[in-house]
Amino acid sequence: MNDNNKGVILIVDDEVDLTRTLKGFFVALGYDMLTAFDGNEAVKVIDSIKSIDLILLDIKMPGVDGVTILKKVRKEHPKTKVIVITAYDKESKLAVENIGVNGFLAKPIDISKLLDRIKFVLKEADQDTRFYPTKEKAEPEIKETPKAKILFLEPNPMAFAFMCVYFAEQNLASDDKDQGVIKGEYEIKVVYGDREGLSLLYDYQPDVVVMNECLFSIDDTKELAGLMMGSSHKPKTLILHGFLPKSDYELMELKKMGIEFCNQTAIDDKGFRMLNKILANFVAKECVKNGLIKK
Repeated sequence: MNDNNKGVILIVDDEVDLTRTLKGFFVALGYDMLTAFDGNEAVKVIDSIKSIDLILLDIKMPGVDGVTILKKVRKEHPKTKVIVITAYDKESKLAVENIGVNGFLAKPIDISKLLDRIKFVLKEADQDTRFYPTKEKAEPEIKETPKAKILFLEPNPMAFAFMCVYFAEQNLASDDKDQGVIKGEYEIKVVYGDREGLSLLYDYQPDVVVMNECLFSIDDTKELAGLMMGSSHKPKTLILHGFLPKSDYELMELKKMGIEFCNQTAIDDKGFRMLNKILANFVAKECVKNGLIKK
């Protein structure tokens, strides 16, 4: 473990947006981050840097595959923890079963569950926290607290990564004197674009959908809201967030669509942090109103 008691994490994944999102997110939380976009690059990083605490590892990549890398780490760096993040299938499941991993998450990733697992395995750095995904007695979840499920539709992986910190951390007010900030427990997924989120309405069934205004025209917003609210798995609330204030007429039109609008124009010397806190607090209030979390 490094001096700041957080840890050094290597992300090995050929999905550029996902890798950048995870890197930005964990940098914002204080971790030291390394990245590799294919297996060959990962081998070079592992061979050159001996103090890696945790590897977030994809299985199917160009060059050296994730199973080979996992075997290498287990043989040469037995104290390094490995969490596999991949498209969940039987082939990947069986490939890592006999090697043993410290976590196994399917894509698309629930960031809050990933964060919970990372905190646990790094906290128990000297313990054997490996488990085998296909065994009947799988390791229980670290937390059993019900969480509001949030789906974000966002355009920018790096911007989302820093914003997501306010939602993934258990205590939103931990570094803030403002007692009005609401604390919340969330499960989080994100897609980059507008229409991809529709498929997750059925697979993920979010309680809240948070849409970035820069992705949508008013007509697109209306159409997308209609599709979501008309589905059999409609969310309890839709939230549009952006920096341009709305007129009373525009707010009324959004209300007709079933959309709440979060205006993030209030900026102080904390800048970007303040914008994210405004959105986090707005989402929390909607979750309280809909009985998803307690104030």
